[in-house]
This record gives sequence, structure tokens and C-alpha cells, in this order.
Amino acid sequence: MTATNKLKAKLSENGLTQSEIADKLGISMQSFSYKLNNKVEFKASEIKKLCKELNILDKDAYFFCDSISQNG
Repeated sequence: MTATNKLKAKLSENGLTQSEIADKLGISMQSFSYKLNNKVEFKASEIKKLCKELNILDKDAYFFCDSISQNG
């Protein structure tokens, strides 16, 4: 599961909006929202792009957390 709050904080830290990141991933804002809120899983290629764009070094902490810690 995605650590939703943690990923949202990382977006903010990098001065990016959800819409801007959706554009960079080549997906709609709605698709990004579904993925961010754990309704649909991110693809491996999207995780790779997000890690590069947001300078995420520990992808497991953001994209592969358990349901207890999903809110970051």
C-alpha cells in the first residue's frame, strides 16, 4: 500500500501539485488520485518515475507499507 500522507508531504516538500505529478506520469489527475488513495496500485514504472522526481531513496517506505502505516 502507498503511504498516502507521506507521499503527499513529499509532493509539497518538492513544491509539486498532484496535477503536475499526474502530468509527469502521463496519467489523468483522477488516476493519480486513485493510486495515491490506494484504490488502484501504482505501476513499477510510475514508482520509478516518482522516486526520481521526488528524490525518494527508500521506495519501500512510500509504496510498499502495510495497511497499519499507510498514513505515513
